[in-house]
Amino acid sequence: MTHESDPRTSDTESAEPRSTSGRAPVPQSAAEWRALLREEALPPEIDELRGRQRRKAKKRWHSARRDERAEWIRQERKKTPTPVVVPVIALIVAAAVAGAAWLWPDRDSTAPAKAKPTPTVVTPETPASASPTPTPTAPAVADDPQAVTRAFVTAYTARRPLQDGSHKAAVERAAPYASTALVENLKKHDDRDFNQLVAAQATDATPTKVHIGQPDAKERPAPDTSVRVYLTADVTLDVKGTDPYSYTRHLTIEVARADAASRWMVTRVLGLKE
Repeated sequence: MTHESDPRTSDTESAEPRSTSGRAPVPQSAAEWRALLREEALPPEIDELRGRQRRKAKKRWHSARRDERAEWIRQERKKTPTPVVVPVIALIVAAAVAGAAWLWPDRDSTAPAKAKPTPTVVTPETPASASPTPTPTAPAVADDPQAVTRAFVTAYTARRPLQDGSHKAAVERAAPYASTALVENLKKHDDRDFNQLVAAQATDATPTKVHIGQPDAKERPAPDTSVRVYLTADVTLDVKGTDPYSYTRHLTIEVARADAASRWMVTRVLGLKE
């Protein structure tokens, strides 16, 4: 005959923790966990050992079990946000809420939302011509072909071998009156006048007389137009050095501009020799 269990419990039974699922009770404190681990049954192969061998084997087994539990705990922590990750997530959510509030202001607000002024960047206007901007040390000249030609040849033919080191310094002094393409072209090629001054141990070559005129038919590459003219420049230079002397350079100059609103600039120098 089968008897039903008495629904009442004794004092001893009520003092024992019970699990609602019928399984063994789960320890709730650190002391209970340590007691449970101490009472964990050893494997049969270790339990059969005796003396010193049993103690060493038991110690290694407990150490391995601790490593397994530590690894299990480490893996479990990876599955849930850590205390460091949680504040970061909270900050991201707060930023998203703030952004939404900025995009969709309170409909009940009577004052219209003021948009923040957008900073503007002022870009200087670019000159219409492609010529280089005159340097602050370059003297200003009238915007006509003759004045531009005179300023260019005066700056370009003045040479100071010891101070300049190469003819490129003279090109830089003449750059404010010339196109960028001409400046680059003159720098790429050697200069006969400069080499002769170096060979003569000259210290300075100064233009003392500059005459601007019209080229003859043989020297004129093409007829003049409203945006391009040809001029000749005869420059007399006084050379200082061991044996001072003077010489004259004759050049044919092309002066051009992009359109009637652009300024004149020297675009070609004919008669130069390397």
